[in-house]
Amino acid sequence: MSKSRVVVHSTRTSEEARRVALSLVALDLTAEVGQGTGEYSGVWIVTVDEGEEDAASALVRDALAERREVMQPAAPPLLDTRAGIWTYANTSSSIALAAICIGIHVLVHGGAGPSSRSQMIDAGVSATWLVQDGQWWRLLSAVFLHFDVKHVVGNMSTLFFLGAPLVAQIGHLRMVLVFVITGLGGNLASLIFGSEAAIKAGASGGICGLLGALAGVALAQMSAASNFTERRPAWQTLGALLALFGMVVGFEPGRDHYAHVGGLLTGVALGWLLAPTRTAPAAEEDATNEAEVTA
Repeated sequence: MSKSRVVVHSTRTSEEARRVALSLVALDLTAEVGQGTGEYSGVWIVTVDEGEEDAASALVRDALAERREVMQPAAPPLLDTRAGIWTYANTSSSIALAAICIGIHVLVHGGAGPSSRSQMIDAGVSATWLVQDGQWWRLLSAVFLHFDVKHVVGNMSTLFFLGAPLVAQIGHLRMVLVFVITGLGGNLASLIFGSEAAIKAGASGGICGLLGALAGVALAQMSAASNFTERRPAWQTLGALLALFGMVVGFEPGRDHYAHVGGLLTGVALGWLLAPTRTAPAAEEDATNEAEVTA
């Protein structure tokens, strides 16, 4: 059974805290006494079982004249690595996306190396003059097309690396939606700002979107954190993601940086909106508020 820890003011003595706990036990409640750690270092704490807060509240209120507060559990880490991240349970959606991209690549190229420009246009790459002519579906089809083996292998490898951690945070369906929507967002940015003569294809916009979504989740957790100790893991995650963006995308000429940045920014927005800290049911928040023991 989970515990609810009632903080006893630091000016109280250990004997007073012990008497409170004994009084709770006398009422047939489960109670323990100990000293807090971290920001509650030096504070005497009485711990009761979850669901017994109301019964304990009246006695604690009478025993102590000063205000108590309920210790809230620390914010969850960005990722719970105890069960592993890159497991089949977390990578199955990435495997499915990779299978689609590789299957389409084989159908388009036939395993004979890069296809010609006209073949790629026929296959569905994004070309500004064709999209502006009404073929908007190319913004989506281009996400699943690649120019050569190196292109598809590099993108799919990164998809596995980023997809599983995001699934661990927001689930398979939302991860796939982030990949598709940010891929579209990246191609749209490339259409608006990029070269009108270029043809564009590849999943890199969607992959940068996954990276951005992880950053969005970290930003949401930073916003929800109550102190620097809780924010620090998110700051570390953001720094690592920024470094990873430089390694994954690179800044060589010839790359479609508009698609990369467009996918990244779209991903940040989606990650913020879909973060677990922002999508928790309101009922859970109400239950948490009702469980607070104050005097």
